[in-house]
Amino acid sequence: MSARQETPSGPLVYAVVPAFNRWEKTLRFLRSFATVTYPRRRVVIVDDGSTDGTRYAIELNYRDVSVLVGDGNLWWSGGTNVGVRYALEQGADYILTINDDAVMAPDFLSHLVAVARQDPKHIVGCRLQRQDIPGEIWSLGTSLVLRGGTLFALNFAGRQWSEVQSSLPDPYPVETMPGNGVLIPRAVFEQVGYYDARNMPQYHADSDLVLRARGHGFKPVISLQSVLYNHILEEPLVNNRIDLVFSKKSDRYWRAIRATLKRHGPWGRRTYLLLRQYSPFFWNCGVLGAIKRLLRRWFEHPYGAAVDETRLEFNPSCSSGPVADHDAVVSQVHEGFAPVNQR
Repeated sequence: MSARQETPSGPLVYAVVPAFNRWEKTLRFLRSFATVTYPRRRVVIVDDGSTDGTRYAIELNYRDVSVLVGDGNLWWSGGTNVGVRYALEQGADYILTINDDAVMAPDFLSHLVAVARQDPKHIVGCRLQRQDIPGEIWSLGTSLVLRGGTLFALNFAGRQWSEVQSSLPDPYPVETMPGNGVLIPRAVFEQVGYYDARNMPQYHADSDLVLRARGHGFKPVISLQSVLYNHILEEPLVNNRIDLVFSKKSDRYWRAIRATLKRHGPWGRRTYLLLRQYSPFFWNCGVLGAIKRLLRRWFEHPYGAAVDETRLEFNPSCSSGPVADHDAVVSQVHEGFAPVNQR
């Protein structure tokens, strides 16, 4: 493929935004995105079969926004893939994946593009901060932990930005990152492929794509000057053990966990790590609890990867609050209710 020609105003960026049944938040996002100062930007909303009039609200108020319609079965990964394919067909140089409940600083995209243009291999994420707690970090990228019940951990989550900003390089290299506010060169999709909508419809496809891209020589980094304010869900999307394992809404959906471990987990420990995702909810007392503790001594202490704990304040990459120990979640399980950390 020949090199793409850029205009003097910079590369063309398409923001790809999945949406479902929350037209007020989607319109709020579009109002916020309209204040972004980077000039060559477009938006495509993928409305996955909303019944609240999301599509019509957008078309009435934002006629320059492209709206694609799904059948209600796309989820985050499938909806994002639909939007990405459309954007690439329209000539996008970069894809910005972003959620419709995010709030952004006007210059956040300009900073992302500036870092992306430093190296054509850069995949550039934002500094994600909490909307409800000013100054508190939600994530500066994600680390692949693969220890005990934890697959991913959010870097510096729960820390104040003022505490860490002077000690970090900008851009900040990371292993992977959440998919909210990520600028991805079109070459990633051309060389690596798309999000794994089959195995990871809602969770972990974002981290998985970046990890796969690293294997092709791409470099994930965080632009520390690019600020996005992340909305934190207060209630879990699943509320029982069965849905914890089998619902696509769960961050522990079995297909997503299995695919993550198959691609990125250490050989010989994948089955153990798969079981550890669920053991706090099913094996926590009596004989099963004793077996679990024995397996932890065998599989975790001798082979657990070294992790810089000063960076990792939260549990898995979907966490919405601090959890010092993965098994501490069990203390909140009552009558089959197992709270699951969500985006």
